[in-house]
Amino acid sequence: MDRVVTGGADLDRVFSALVTPTRADDSIDLDVLAEIVEEQLARGVEGFYLCGSSGEALLLSLAERREIVERVTDQVAGRVPVVAHVGTVSTAQTIELARAAAGAGVQAVSMIPPYYYAFTSAEIERYYLDVIEAVAVPVLLYNIPQFTRVAFTKGNAAGLLGHDQVVGMKHTDHDLYSLERLVTAFPEKVFINGFDEQYLPALVAGARATIGTTVNIQPELFLRVRERFARGDVEGARRTQRQINHVVEVLVAHGVFQSTKYLAAARGAVTGNCRRPFRPLDDANRVALDRLAERIRRYVADERA
Repeated sequence: MDRVVTGGADLDRVFSALVTPTRADDSIDLDVLAEIVEEQLARGVEGFYLCGSSGEALLLSLAERREIVERVTDQVAGRVPVVAHVGTVSTAQTIELARAAAGAGVQAVSMIPPYYYAFTSAEIERYYLDVIEAVAVPVLLYNIPQFTRVAFTKGNAAGLLGHDQVVGMKHTDHDLYSLERLVTAFPEKVFINGFDEQYLPALVAGARATIGTTVNIQPELFLRVRERFARGDVEGARRTQRQINHVVEVLVAHGVFQSTKYLAAARGAVTGNCRRPFRPLDDANRVALDRLAERIRRYVADERA
C-alpha cells in the first residue's frame, strides 16, 4: 500500500467536538446535523471532531458512525479539517472505522485506547500499530484517562509518538504537567487540549489546538482566548476563559453532553436527547439552559464590541 501521510500542521485549530442530533425514535437526523455544521462554520469553527464523547460515539452503531463521517466530510467539502474518532474496544472494528473514515477524506483519525479489559501497555501499543499499518492516514492518540483508565505520558507514549504517522495527541486530562512534558519531548507533534475549562492553561503548557464539547455553543469565546493569548493579553484571555468556565459550570449541573446537545440546535432545529442510559432533560433543565443561552449571546456580543 502507498503510504501518503501528511503532518499535523493543519490541526492547529479550534475544533468543535460535534454533537449527534437524533429524532424522537433515536435515529440520527442527518439534515439537522448538516444545519449545525453550517451554523458553526458561520460562527468561526475551524474544524470538526466527529463521533467523540460529545457525539455519543460508544452509543452509536458502526454503521451510524460511518454515516456521520461520510455526511459531514461531504458537507464540509474541504473547507475545514475533519477528524474522525474511530476508537472501539476491538482492533478489527477500529480498523473498519478507520478505513471508512480515510475513504471519506478525513484529515486524521483519533482513537481512545482499548478499554474495559486491563490491557497491558504492549497490547495497547499493538492496537494502535495495527491500525496504523492498516490505514495510511494521520493518527491522533486520545488521552482521556478518566474514561479509559489509561493515561498516556511521556514515558509510555514515546514509542507511538515516535511514529511518523502519529501526528499528535488529544489531551483530555487535567494533568498539565504531563502535557508540558509531552510537548517538550515531542515539539514536532500537535498536542490538542480536550478540557474546555482549561483551554488557556493548556495553551500556556504548549497545546496548539483545542477540541471541545462547548465549542458547539460558544466558538467565538475560544477564538478570542487564542487571539488574546497570542498577542500577550493574558488578563483579557483570562477574562474570556472565565466566561467559558461559567458556561461549563452550568452545563455540568444539568449534564454536559445532554445540555450541549440541546443548546447546539441550529435555527431552532431539534437535536433530541442523548441516547440512554443518559437521562433526558426535563422542563426545569431546559428553562435553566435557555437562560444560559441568553448569557452566552451576551458574552459573544461583549467580545465583539
